[in-house]
Amino acid sequence: MLLKQLVHFSKKTIRFCYQSQTMSTFKSRSNIVTGNTEWVFVDDDNFDYQQELARSAFADMLHDHERNVQYEKAIVKTIQNLAKSTKKIHILDIGTGTGLLSMMAARSLNQTSNTDCSLRITACEVFQPMAKIAKKCIEKNGLSDRINVIDKRSTELDLEKDLQGDRINIIVAEVFDTELIGEGGLRTFSEACKHLTIDNENLHIIPARATIYIQLVESSKLQEFHTLKNLSSENKRINIPNDCRHLAGNTIFDLNVNEVKDYIRPLSKPIPVFNFNFKNLNEANNFTEETILENIQCDYDGRIDAFIMWWNLDMDEQGEIQLGTIPTWCYDDPEKAKNVQWREHWIHGIFYPQEPKIIKAKDQVSLYCFHDEYSLYFDVGTSPFSPRSFTPAILGRLAMAAFNCDKRRQRYMQALEKSFSNSSIKHCLYIGDGLLLPLLILEMYPNIELIILQSSNIHLANYLEAILSNSSIKLNYQIISSLDKDTIDLQTIDMILSEPFFTKSILPWDNLHFYYLIQKYRSKFRSDIKLFPGKARIRCLALEFDNLYKIRSPVRQCSQFDLTPFDEQILKASVDVDETIEPQSLFEYSSKKPALSSICDLIQINFERNYNDASEKVDLEIPFTANGTCNGIAFWIDYELNENIWLTTGIEHENDSWVNYSKQGVHLLPIPIQMQSGTKLKISTGFDFKQGQFLFEIIY
Repeated sequence: MLLKQLVHFSKKTIRFCYQSQTMSTFKSRSNIVTGNTEWVFVDDDNFDYQQELARSAFADMLHDHERNVQYEKAIVKTIQNLAKSTKKIHILDIGTGTGLLSMMAARSLNQTSNTDCSLRITACEVFQPMAKIAKKCIEKNGLSDRINVIDKRSTELDLEKDLQGDRINIIVAEVFDTELIGEGGLRTFSEACKHLTIDNENLHIIPARATIYIQLVESSKLQEFHTLKNLSSENKRINIPNDCRHLAGNTIFDLNVNEVKDYIRPLSKPIPVFNFNFKNLNEANNFTEETILENIQCDYDGRIDAFIMWWNLDMDEQGEIQLGTIPTWCYDDPEKAKNVQWREHWIHGIFYPQEPKIIKAKDQVSLYCFHDEYSLYFDVGTSPFSPRSFTPAILGRLAMAAFNCDKRRQRYMQALEKSFSNSSIKHCLYIGDGLLLPLLILEMYPNIELIILQSSNIHLANYLEAILSNSSIKLNYQIISSLDKDTIDLQTIDMILSEPFFTKSILPWDNLHFYYLIQKYRSKFRSDIKLFPGKARIRCLALEFDNLYKIRSPVRQCSQFDLTPFDEQILKASVDVDETIEPQSLFEYSSKKPALSSICDLIQINFERNYNDASEKVDLEIPFTANGTCNGIAFWIDYELNENIWLTTGIEHENDSWVNYSKQGVHLLPIPIQMQSGTKLKISTGFDFKQGQFLFEIIY
């Protein structure tokens, strides 16, 4: 098709209009691995929508059986009760998604005894691709005449224009996140009640109320995600100042605590801290609350390291139908705890006190509790409390855990001792955003001259400077943002080191950016320069996930409604814009033991070698060692720091626990495969060094 006209140019997009009137787009992106800016051709004018749709994770909510059942119970009960006293019901479904809750409401009218009662349903959905899917799903189930979908925010609905003056007497909405209020639910309910509904007494909201709980816990494991610890108890040179220890900020840390419950020790009973009645919200009193809860009793000796937060919904006004995110250990019934609903869209919130607090059993403490319209904040201690402060994240939670991991530290120290046994090494260059390795080098070898290249995170560089300037002795280091400066004589460098870690990295091999930086300046270094690490290998393992596969699994039917239009659109969007491998922290997701296969080495990379623009791809077989349903394949990268000293970002042995300091790559199979021990799965894999891309596909 011939190019007719250049319509628009900017730094980010170049759009071309073709004779067919279709719009295609070049989009710029920064390649995390190579560091280059690339132009990507996108043959779809709805690329941004498609990308957002593919990653919206609506499927996870639809696979949440408990959520669906409890919502429908509340909808049926509310409609049945209201139908006894009125002949006209108008339901507003806010954020309808696939239209599931609206279709439940339409079906529920058939279960009422009052056949004279009319039911009108208005569903609103601001995300236009999702609104289109809702209309298709509703049509597929023969309910288009009962449900009207409007692609607007509920706060933008006009009573006369959109609802024809017909006021709402039932609101049903699922506008909650892990923090309960993070999606703006307070204003959503408040505005709808103020402008669109009948009198408050005859209004029903599903859910009716919510309570936020916290629990005081001791957990050195959770502290690893929050507080940088010094290099060792014998540390004499480099001590981390208090104002440099909490670089992950103090906002919520989303975590499924059920998967790490063995590392958590509750110190108190669950504590209700905030209550919301959704039909009695107002901006003056409910959008921002601050309170101090006195005389909270601690049940055990210990140290308050964190607060675990969850919520519970009263789905009906009588509080008979419940839905919540309670941790498994808080259930009185062991059978319920064993069969708790897995979900990804609502998990648990971890918050941290300004400082951990040592307590004794039967001690009473005070809790400071605050929320604004979208977020929560907690602290423990005695009144008066320190001023509340929301601090930004300089490092991610996993990067904090990486710094604190003792086993990881030991590997680096062991490799450094071996590398620096050669006394000829005097001048070193460190590349990356990791804090641990430069601190270890200067702590263990204070006479080394270390140049630290931190080009992507100026704030982190400032904190590193603050930590190093706090040293008890003068250290010989320089922090730079570029190797292009003439003040740096790269010929004097004896060794280049990296963890490797970069804050922009998403997938494990994104940290190979270290290799590309070396190649970029290779001609300026000496030919005999030493590299740390010297090699890498990309590995994989076939798994049968207990639940993670559901986030990409087709829904087909949900609560007996046909949702195949949703599956078709999500699948198409995912194929169009998503990579086949996505990042996941696998320590949060259980899988069957033993693993289905042995660990398979896919690619070996020698950092001494210049691969130029090679694209090495080979066909391999993953050997299965156990029977099961393969629904996912995990990938990670290991680094050889020194001869036979390897550091993993995944696992070292098949049935180990996954490391908690790095995300792994996961390919979730669209169609799970039944595999037998002794069989093999054929794959094609490789690495495109020009694009900095790991290549993988299953050969069916």
